[in-house]
Amino acid sequence: MFFYTSLKNRQLHKKMSTDFVNDPSEMKFRGSFSYKNNNISVVEFGNNVNMRIERISRNVAKIYFVDDRGNGIQIPNGVALRDTLDNINETPQVVNGFGTYLVSWISNYVLLLNGVPVFALKNQKQQSMEGVDAFTYSTIEQIEQ
Repeated sequence: MFFYTSLKNRQLHKKMSTDFVNDPSEMKFRGSFSYKNNNISVVEFGNNVNMRIERISRNVAKIYFVDDRGNGIQIPNGVALRDTLDNINETPQVVNGFGTYLVSWISNYVLLLNGVPVFALKNQKQQSMEGVDAFTYSTIEQIEQ
């Protein structure tokens, strides 16, 4: 598999397992992915491993991995995608010869590296409000209890 084909790749696996995961409880907002446009979201893990999230349809997207030149690579060893709504790991599908996760806007997902959460896709559970100019719009902020 990808991480065990050479000494360099074994070192990458060790690095990905320890260095960049300082405190998974500190995952912070890093942007959003939309099922309404063709933008591709990219997460650079370093060491020639990048994750992409790309829309397939208005309801489905794919998560796949590429090297720094954009060439497809297999899902790195130790990586799993969990659907947190159903509490199950997603089974990767083979697309163009490489493992690919299919996701929907309905569920929430967490990407695990050796069982440690390192990335999440969360349904924002919000709606846009639209109205005519004749009205005034505001928000009353409430403190959550």
